[in-house]
Amino acid sequence: GTLATMINRDFGSFDKFKRHFSAASKSVEGVGWGILGYDPLAQKLLVLQAEKHQNLTAQGVIPILVVDVWEHAYYLKYQNRRPEYIAAFFNVINWEKVDENYKAANR
Repeated sequence: GTLATMINRDFGSFDKFKRHFSAASKSVEGVGWGILGYDPLAQKLLVLQAEKHQNLTAQGVIPILVVDVWEHAYYLKYQNRRPEYIAAFFNVINWEKVDENYKAANR
């Protein structure tokens, strides 16, 4: 749908987006999130990191997909293997909901 078109436009392909999102999420220092957000001013998708609720975020960007990379989110199953957790995260994403979030952000 529309989100897939935007991912291809803004990242080159889904695989490039996935690599970028995964790398950003893996490299969050300490506690935080990996975010796919929509910037309504630039009318484009961005991958961001957020640490401690506010660091490394961009004003005005609307989150449409977020992965929690605080250890409490994955430690029981993945221990310190954050990359494996992020890879598994892609298996449970509800892309229809992410597309809805994108459409709501793009109004």
